[in-house]
Amino acid sequence: MYGNDEEEERVHDQLPTVEQIHSKSRHDLTNVRSHIDTIRKKRKTYILIAGIIIVVLVLSISIGVSRSKRSKNNGSNDSSNNSSNNQNEVEGVDSEDSFDSLARESLALQFLGTISSPIDLLEVGSSQQRAYEWILDSDALRLNVPKSLEEVGANKFVSRYVLAVLFFELNGSAWNDVGFLSGVDECSWNVGDIGVTCNQQLEPQSLNLSLNNLKGTIPAEIGVLSSLEILALGGNRIEGTLPLQVESLRKLKTLNLYGNVLTGPIPTWLGKLSNLEWLSMSANTLQGSIPDELGSLSKLELLGFEKCKGIGGSIPDTLQNLTDLERIYLSYNELEGSIPQWIGNLTKLKLLGLSNNKFSSSIPNSLSNIASLTSLFLDDNDLTGDLSVIESLSNLELLLVEDNSFEQSLDSNFLASLDKLRILDASNNKLKGSLPSHLFQMDKLQVLDLHGNEIEGNLPDFPIHTELLFLSLYENSIGGNIPPSISNLKILTHLDLSTNNFTGVIPESFGSMLTLTYLFLALNTFDAGPIPDHLQNITSLRELSLKGTSRSGNIPDWIGSLQSLILLDLDNNNLMGAIPGSMGNLRNLNFLMLNRNQLTGIVPIEIHKLPQLKILLLDNNDISGLGREVIDEDFCDLIPYLGKSGSVFTSDCATPAPELECPCCNVCCGDGTVCNDGSDFLANHDLIWEYNYDRLKWVFSDNVIYLLGP
Repeated sequence: MYGNDEEEERVHDQLPTVEQIHSKSRHDLTNVRSHIDTIRKKRKTYILIAGIIIVVLVLSISIGVSRSKRSKNNGSNDSSNNSSNNQNEVEGVDSEDSFDSLARESLALQFLGTISSPIDLLEVGSSQQRAYEWILDSDALRLNVPKSLEEVGANKFVSRYVLAVLFFELNGSAWNDVGFLSGVDECSWNVGDIGVTCNQQLEPQSLNLSLNNLKGTIPAEIGVLSSLEILALGGNRIEGTLPLQVESLRKLKTLNLYGNVLTGPIPTWLGKLSNLEWLSMSANTLQGSIPDELGSLSKLELLGFEKCKGIGGSIPDTLQNLTDLERIYLSYNELEGSIPQWIGNLTKLKLLGLSNNKFSSSIPNSLSNIASLTSLFLDDNDLTGDLSVIESLSNLELLLVEDNSFEQSLDSNFLASLDKLRILDASNNKLKGSLPSHLFQMDKLQVLDLHGNEIEGNLPDFPIHTELLFLSLYENSIGGNIPPSISNLKILTHLDLSTNNFTGVIPESFGSMLTLTYLFLALNTFDAGPIPDHLQNITSLRELSLKGTSRSGNIPDWIGSLQSLILLDLDNNNLMGAIPGSMGNLRNLNFLMLNRNQLTGIVPIEIHKLPQLKILLLDNNDISGLGREVIDEDFCDLIPYLGKSGSVFTSDCATPAPELECPCCNVCCGDGTVCNDGSDFLANHDLIWEYNYDRLKWVFSDNVIYLLGP
């Protein structure tokens, strides 16, 4: 029980003597019981309640003695008293049941007071009080109340009580049903691996409630489940700090609390859980540094503190003792300094995640010792040097080193030994030289992203490749023709060659690349010509950018057949004629850039009825009207988004001599002047690897960002 010796002594001084108790009549006892009930409902201080509990226990003993004596006396009484005695016996049975129930409640309070704070037990509405009432009154098993933890059956009573506390504390009414608080054995409170599973001694061994709508704080009582080997509560809304009592769970092998809202520093006492093999507290709001004490977890195979943001400092040297580590997740924090040389001693590592920190200097040479490494995430740091140390990691499958300052000249040896690579992202570095052809002979490669470097030369001839899905080379200095063999990339879905020095024609072979969803050819110096007709075959296209590619002639009617389009960018070309009404078929279109051309006529009303259109750029054309020759201001009501907050609608409507009237335009450009150069509306086409290179948002400028699902 909680409290110091002085408090216990004061409680003892308030207790009645045994003689006082024996002097009470049955009527007095009824009054005592009523008094006890009243006090219990009001939940006064623990000191008073503790005294009452002991009174009741002594009363129960004295009542039992009294009953025994009455039973013997009844046998010697004559028959003339039978009627009176029978009446007394009925009253006695009723009183006996009531006092037995009261004694059971009192015993439970006394016993559970060694597990929970007695004040919590007696606080109306607390998780402990609700669990206490459940196990006494509602639990179908109706377990005997133990007098001590050593008593047979005590473990089961304790386990059910603690699990009930957990249920009430963590919003159990909103959980997915796994059988909690049902009338069966607690070892059956599960659906498969989710819920409670037990060891051979029928003690909870695993508590897995991941992704189960938990909300609240972890109760201290969890520390009583001493046989737990797995505690997995990830993917919920658990808040507060990790209770100190978890330190008592010395058999824990897995502690998985990822994806909650836990706060505070990483507890140093985690280093005492010497049997831990998995420790994940990623995606919480932890602060401070990684404690040295974690270096004592010699059996650890997984260490996860990524996406905590508040974790800083350097990686402690004590972690070099964790030679069984296979996975390290420390990305998305504020870690700094150099990647330690001793990292090469962790020769069992399969994954090393250090992305989005502040690491500087070069990759340590010792990294080449980790032959087992399959995933290396070093992106978004301040790393320098070259990537030569990586070339010996022949088992690598995922390599992310983008957004650093690596300098290297690409040659025939560049990462040539990494024939198991599936994802290679080295974008936004300082890589030079020509694009090596052997990269397209890696038959497992699915993603190749080298944009934002200083790569020159021409594209190589492409061999047949049946795995590559994503190829991004924008913002380099690659020139020459796009080889027709690009169609040998049989299942390519994303192709970005924009902002380079490509010349010649847009190859017809694009027309056979029917899996393309994203084709960006913007800002290249192709030969002048119309929008190629072969592009109409790629009906899976969701984004098409031909901005600044010297397109001329009319916008073809077939453009309306690309009904999956979300973005169509034809800005800064020499397109003429009217906007085709077939564009009204593009019901998924969000962004339409037609500015800086020579388009004429009126905007077809079909375009303005497009339900998803959010950006429409018409400025710097010769367009004379919006859907009708006679302007009706109510016409703008037909436009679901355009002209509304968050949209961008531009045209040549500036006074005093507007080229067309546009009452719902939110940007009006002056006739003959450049309202915008298109740079604010060059779509951010750097798809993000964390989301499997899906587009989650379109960024046109710092102020124009649209969040869209992939």
